[in-house]
Amino acid sequence: MRYSTIITCSALVFACTVSPAPRVEGPFVGNWITAENASITIRPDTIVQYQPDGESTTLDKNACRGIFSFAHGTKSRQDLTSLVPRQPDLRQKISDILVEQSYPVAELNCDRGDQTYVLLNDRQLLAIYRDGDVGAIERLARR
Repeated sequence: MRYSTIITCSALVFACTVSPAPRVEGPFVGNWITAENASITIRPDTIVQYQPDGESTTLDKNACRGIFSFAHGTKSRQDLTSLVPRQPDLRQKISDILVEQSYPVAELNCDRGDQTYVLLNDRQLLAIYRDGDVGAIERLARR
């Protein structure tokens, strides 16, 4: 009896130590869609872009000619509106959308362009795209 109790306890300890840790998913992870039915999937380490025609692109070091980074953090409203300094109309649109003092962001740098995804709430993102001095924005909703 004593021997079987020791074996059972040892088996339980072993089972607890080798079980994989649960994967922690950030608030950005998941599928997001635009009004034009283009969509993206945000993964913990990258973004996959899907066009309405079914084409997809995984943004990684290969797709970005070796220049790639993806990070999560927080940015102030002022930092976000200053992403497009040479486009005052676009800067004003961003300012009108962003009413809080700071926001969670996911930032992807790819080759010469970058994308900043701003989490507006649990169901909405604002994407700020920049290629050099040219910027654009797009709203996305969780699918």
